[in-house]
Amino acid sequence: MNDVAIIGVGLHPFGRFGAKSAIEMAADAIQLALEDSGVAWKDIQFGIGGSYEVDNTDAVTRLVGLTGIPFTNVFNACATSASAIEQTADGIRSGKYDIGIAVGTDKHPRGAFTADPAMLGLPAWYAENGQFVTTKFFGMKANRYAIDHNISHETLARVAAKTIATAASTRRPSAARSSASRRSSRRRCSTTRSRRRCSARRTRVPQR
Repeated sequence: MNDVAIIGVGLHPFGRFGAKSAIEMAADAIQLALEDSGVAWKDIQFGIGGSYEVDNTDAVTRLVGLTGIPFTNVFNACATSASAIEQTADGIRSGKYDIGIAVGTDKHPRGAFTADPAMLGLPAWYAENGQFVTTKFFGMKANRYAIDHNISHETLARVAAKTIATAASTRRPSAARSSASRRSSRRRCSTTRSRRRCSARRTRVPQR
């Protein structure tokens, strides 16, 4: 079987939520995904989850139900949620499972981004010249891509505008960026599910 479908999505709103933990936000997003898909937690056969700040995303199962499912933690920097979704889809596509859930979540502290690049096997200069700040890193990559492929900045701006407009037009207001969400830290939970019966969910935190 090659067909895998995302049948439900759950998104915790962006924002600041005090003592509420990233795992608690992930649990909320899971419940929203289950409601969206019409699937019960007991129907979920396995989970794949990841986070930058939380090294044991599988701990979310104690909040949504200890059903004994296998739950694998993944870490791939900014692509963690995408990797979780891909591996969830692959698990279903292999025929081993019919329904799974992918989760991504984070809760970043206030203040400057002070993580050590050595955590990712990167040299100190990578942070010293600002590349460890993703907005600068991806801005540089976008400029390089535009130069290599002769793409105008106007074209890149249109892509960004279309993406934001798409998010704003969804039935989930939590997916749209507001002035408040731009100021807040982001967390996210992403999830997916299969055609026979797959449940998906995604989260990054906050704002409703």
